Amino acid sequence: MEKPAHEILVVALGPDDGRLVTLGALQALRGAKRLVLRTARHAVADLLLKEGVRFETLDGLYDASEDFDELTAAASERLLFAARETDVCYAVSEPANDATVRRLAKEAQGKCRVRVLGGVSLAENAACAVIPFGVDTENLRTLTALSLPALRPAADVPMVITELNDARLAADVKLWLCDLFDDEMTVYFLPDAAEQGCTAEPVPLYALDRQQVYDHRTAVFVPAVPYGERQRAGYEDLVAVVDRLRGPGGCPWDRQQTHESLRRYMIEEACEAAEAMAGDDPEKLADELGDVLLQVVLNSRIGREHRAFTDRDVTSAIVRKMIARHPHVFAGVAVSGADAVNGVWEAAKEKERGVQTAAERMAEVPLSLPGLMRAQKVLRRQQRAHGQTADARQAKEAFVRLAQAAEDGRSLGEALEAACALADALSLDAETCLRSVTAERVDKACAGKG
Repeated sequence: MEKPAHEILVVALGPDDGRLVTLGALQALRGAKRLVLRTARHAVADLLLKEGVRFETLDGLYDASEDFDELTAAASERLLFAARETDVCYAVSEPANDATVRRLAKEAQGKCRVRVLGGVSLAENAACAVIPFGVDTENLRTLTALSLPALRPAADVPMVITELNDARLAADVKLWLCDLFDDEMTVYFLPDAAEQGCTAEPVPLYALDRQQVYDHRTAVFVPAVPYGERQRAGYEDLVAVVDRLRGPGGCPWDRQQTHESLRRYMIEEACEAAEAMAGDDPEKLADELGDVLLQVVLNSRIGREHRAFTDRDVTSAIVRKMIARHPHVFAGVAVSGADAVNGVWEAAKEKERGVQTAAERMAEVPLSLPGLMRAQKVLRRQQRAHGQTADARQAKEAFVRLAQAAEDGRSLGEALEAACALADALSLDAETCLRSVTAERVDKACAGKG
């Protein structure tokens, strides 16, 4: 029977200054039965050597490993092997941000008990340096420069971004921040955030990549900036604005709106956005899409007031739907190409809705859709329910026959429906086709050519 493993205590050394290690951490280091430092390139290692405290390091794994994943795996394996014989104390700068600690905790499940003793972080040290400037450091968010591409900036909480290793990386950080912050705003540059009592230098954001010193101890503190003091805004800013409009002392018109009263605006804004999509003015399209988003947020706020749903229910529903309807992206289902995706999409929709009759599927098509668009969608659902596919030749013949026979409202409607069937057979959108032709006629008339 295999002997149970001993405990691994992970200890925080703090930033590479040596003076920021806690008394509790020093006590654990001095009393360790087997002490392993991630690296000897830390000021605390020099302190331990002077005191005669014996330790080993994982520095040799850096040269022996092909990549970072191999390094973390090797570190975890060595520590767990050591814990089979005795208790181990593993010391790193910041356990919460250390990849070897994360890997160790994962691999140790069911094998070994892992405890973590925290300490002073570089981010906290950096935040303390800006307090004398009167900057609010509450609810601090900590990020590393290399992690930013997978994240979006948030302006409602202060941030410390660490590990600005060089000017090029600082430039990437600057561009990431400029997505939401004005380039002239003041940020606080810390050339050595690992030093006890480090100093912060106020600089404009545009100059973040023009400083003299960068290395793994360099950081920048970015203060929170209210939405009213920025040119750019995010989704949460829009939610805050709508909350203000609907809240006490807000706008009387916005406060009296209901889902029913807003229906016409949702339709109007969606149509105007669709119209902008056909143009070549990106600023206009962005503006119109903003109007649509306002309707989403405003209706979500009303839903929250009635305890019916919130904007989180809205975003949760669409995220779940997108994941479920894209198994070829999120679940490893193979598809042969873009055309095959339609079948996957429809199959996912049928799974969500359960078994439905053709009539139920047709009845679900919203009455508020434009006539041609609704007709084409109803016809498409009826065909699919009966396992049929659109045939362009037959659809064309039916359209010609019905168009020639049209002489009243009923027969004209049938001809228009046949036109929708023909559009579907040709993989066209009848509504868009008609709008395009009408727009050309209007343009010619305005130009004096028609």
